[in-house]
Amino acid sequence: MLSILRPHAGSTNAKIAAIALAVSALATIILTHRAEPLSPLRILSLALMTFALWAFCDEMGLRKPLNRAAFVCFSFSVGSKFGTILGVASGMDGRYLLAYSALLMASMLFWSVAFLHRPAIPKTLGAIGVGASLATILIVVVGHVVIGVAALFGLQSLLGASAGAASNDLTFVNFVERLFAAWSGVAAWLLWRGYTSDGASRLSEDGH
Repeated sequence: MLSILRPHAGSTNAKIAAIALAVSALATIILTHRAEPLSPLRILSLALMTFALWAFCDEMGLRKPLNRAAFVCFSFSVGSKFGTILGVASGMDGRYLLAYSALLMASMLFWSVAFLHRPAIPKTLGAIGVGASLATILIVVVGHVVIGVAALFGLQSLLGASAGAASNDLTFVNFVERLFAAWSGVAAWLLWRGYTSDGASRLSEDGH
């Protein structure tokens, strides 16, 4: 076994969270390549991701504002996604998908900022995550004003759908989901290797 794959998580909670997060991230990527509804699988993937990220927050320190804010944003994004999977009023799905995409990136942003307070490897992931999530959120904001930007990133159809038009292009939503899944995969590795422990972080900061 490669040394970078050996588990160093200090708790069973972290190991289970790492496995669940990795599996749900992989499932998310696979589902973004499927056009079929596959509602049960999509719901199961979201439920598994929520379970994993709840455990992830326990490891990171749920009492900390950034982790709380991230989990709240993620929970609202899941609620929005559930609405589109289970069915919403005609012409409303675009608004739900836009909220889902924005809130998913907001949760990634908050968790990435939390990683910036950690040493070494987590801090690197945090910097990359902050840049990627901020850029994506900026695309959404600018896309409302500049049509060319919305068209370039596949956002035009989603913005039109949020205004009541038919939603037939999920390019931007798929991009957001794949980005979050990639981030989740690396976060799962950090969990597995024991880099996310709240106690370990405090010890590192105290120099012990």
